[in-house]
Amino acid sequence: MITPQMTDTSYSPTPNASAHVSNNTDAHTEVSTNSNTEVKADPALLTDPNTLHLDQIISDEQTPWQIHNCKIIDKTLTQDEKLPFIYHYDALSEEVKAAHPLTPDLLKQFQTPVYASEAADLLKLPAELIKTPWQVKVTGTLVMFCERLQLALRLKFTNTAKQRDPIYSNTPEDALKIALENWHFYGDIFVLNKGSRPLVMSLDDEWLQIPRSEDYQVLPAQYTLALLALLEEQKQQLPQLTEAIALRLA
Repeated sequence: MITPQMTDTSYSPTPNASAHVSNNTDAHTEVSTNSNTEVKADPALLTDPNTLHLDQIISDEQTPWQIHNCKIIDKTLTQDEKLPFIYHYDALSEEVKAAHPLTPDLLKQFQTPVYASEAADLLKLPAELIKTPWQVKVTGTLVMFCERLQLALRLKFTNTAKQRDPIYSNTPEDALKIALENWHFYGDIFVLNKGSRPLVMSLDDEWLQIPRSEDYQVLPAQYTLALLALLEEQKQQLPQLTEAIALRLA
């Protein structure tokens, strides 16, 4: 649990953090505590050595992140849904495709949802040559937090932006494992900043102040997109993220 009295003001990101810090002090805003409006922030914060930069904190591999409250919101694992004909055809071996090339009539069926058995009928193939994939969709939430900075990020994750991801495997357990290999964050990012030091985030020639608050604050869209990309870059350095999700899916 994050508590204000545990704030450690001695921590700073390592100097080699790769995130870009803008020198522009004209375009700057502050996330308000109600997360619905933005107000002007003090430009002196950018040059204040006491200021923490959220993008640098994320990029810094030495930041001691912990994962809490990982929850699976939805886990769909089914073989009972149709897929566009093209999915079934693409899953065939090259030898089978060569023996059964697409005709003009079949090309018209590319986006038609069909079961594997129906695709086999269209291609005049034995049903066992077209496997039925598992269709997997996982969504959830988790919290990354750094206790010494009194900083937390509430994030949403999923294995696919599509309705479901078709995965060819022998068991549903294997399908989930494969789905987990492609997980990523998406959607809004909520920041909880209980630290005593100023916190900002830079983006090109703009920057944002994230004030101290007892409540989560949602980042504006353009900063959310930038932070999502940065988090994706850092996933390999944060194996505890995948471990937490895998534990919940087990």
